[in-house]
Formats: sequence, C-alpha cells, structure tokens
Amino acid sequence: MVLSRRFLIPAAVCALLMAGQAQARPPEALACALQAAPAGLDARVAEVIVSRDDERGKPALDEVRALTDACAEDQFLTPRQRDAYYIYVIGRMGRDVLDARLAAVGLPSAVIDRALDIGPGNANNPAAKVTQGGWGLITAWIIATANMFDGLRDLD
Repeated sequence: MVLSRRFLIPAAVCALLMAGQAQARPPEALACALQAAPAGLDARVAEVIVSRDDERGKPALDEVRALTDACAEDQFLTPRQRDAYYIYVIGRMGRDVLDARLAAVGLPSAVIDRALDIGPGNANNPAAKVTQGGWGLITAWIIATANMFDGLRDLD
C-alpha cells in the first residue's frame, strides 16, 4: 500500500480513532510489531508523518507493513484488521517519538490531546470536527499564535 500525502495525517487520526477499539486486543498482540521493529524504525516513521512525504518514507513504511503482516498472520487477522493494525502501528510509532519531541520543547502531548479530545479517555474523533484542509489551518494557527505571543512577550 503506497501512502499518499493526504493519507498520512488521516492515518495518524485513524490510529487514534482505532486506539479505543484496539484496546480490546491483548496488549502483547498490539505490541508484536513494535517489539519486532529494528531500532530507529519508529523515528523514521515519525519523520514520514512529519514530512508527509510518502515517497521518501516508503522504505520505512514498507518495513512496518512487513512487520505488521507477519504479526497479523500469527494472529489470524482478517484483511481489514491487518490494514487497521498497520495504521495503528504507524500511529503508535509516530506518536511515541513525537510525544518525546514535544516534551523536549516543553509542550506535553496531553495539552494537544485535551484540545482535540483525542488520546486515552477522550472521544478520539477529531476527524468529525476537522476536515482534511483543516489540519493545515490548525498548524498555521498554532504557528501564528506562537508568533503573536512571542512578539507580545518581546514587546514588554
């Protein structure tokens, strides 16, 4: 499966949406591909999500597909479940790495989780609130807001 630029952000959203459903599976089943992944694959997946460049990220995504297919085979997943597991693992790998990056710059991911009502214990349905074009607007708004408050702080 080749991911288009328009697929990567919805893929992450889908992973979040499926997180509540996926929790019904035993944790060791969900961890299969994560534990089998070579060191650094999670960081490469996070870079694909950040860059939204599926062509450059194809080798990493192909590695994830191979891992998830092997785990899916062992767990007798249906084709639909296999694809859902692939999306879950992409989201999980990306989120784990990006959580650490956000924390390193002083922005706990819990702030984002609360703002968008995603993550553990939340509705996990931002797709119903944010259209595809809306993600770019949200990113731009965050940048504009940060610039505005940086400017205000520097004016004092």
